[in-house]
Amino acid sequence: MRNRPRLRNKLALVALLSGVLLTGSVPMQNPRVRSVGELLSCQCGCGASLSSCNMQNCHSAGPLRAELLRMVEAGVSDDQILATFEREYGKIILRKPPAEGFYLIGWVMPFVGLGGGLALIWFILQRYIARRPAAAAAGTSIAVGAEPDSPELARYRERIEKELSDMEGGQK
Repeated sequence: MRNRPRLRNKLALVALLSGVLLTGSVPMQNPRVRSVGELLSCQCGCGASLSSCNMQNCHSAGPLRAELLRMVEAGVSDDQILATFEREYGKIILRKPPAEGFYLIGWVMPFVGLGGGLALIWFILQRYIARRPAAAAAGTSIAVGAEPDSPELARYRERIEKELSDMEGGQK
């Protein structure tokens, strides 16, 4: 019975050591692999980062994670890792494209689109505001094709007034 606590302690120590050793050898258990993996895109087409791709049996994430773990364990710096992946797979693997050359369009176009949209709204509002005072000065009850003080308009107004007075007289 005295050997049982020792055996239990030895088993606990083996379990603890195997957990510590496995932490470095499983790619997603290594915090540095996860942080660098967030900067790289998975190449399976899911649009997720290498760290967050959760597609079961992903043909891309597994080998890339293993390669990333190998580089991290070899002591390669983050910048060198990113440069190696960029050289092997192209700039498409980078989640944040560089702000140079053709990729500069990806950084500039959202702001150009936003500025253009705001300019268009401002232009439309200016035209709308410029038309409102002109319409108010001309009067809103002008008949189509009639001058503001034309005899034709005066005749219509008299007819409307007469019909309104007839309606009021008939209701009483």
